[in-house]
Amino acid sequence: MDKKQMIRIVMEIAGGIVFSVILCGVLIFIGYYHANSAQLAEYTVEIFNFPIYEIALQNGEMVGTALNQNMSVLGIICSIIAILAVEVRCYIKKNKKH
Repeated sequence: MDKKQMIRIVMEIAGGIVFSVILCGVLIFIGYYHANSAQLAEYTVEIFNFPIYEIALQNGEMVGTALNQNMSVLGIICSIIAILAVEVRCYIKKNKKH
């Protein structure tokens, strides 16, 4: 593995993590919006039936609890997908030149 490929893989991992953080943030925002508008006592934010955040009504205020382990798994999955997508693209592009 050359230095260029190593830097690319590190960037892919970072990109996957950043994407998962943005995705979780958007989903949590939508979860709070939904819980407030529907006046729910409890709500679990999920992605593909995978819980990432729990929202509960306590003393008239919405309080959230992050499921950090599940968010970490989501970050790992997004990073793996980013690595596979970019590396396959680079492999195809490299073999097309030959």
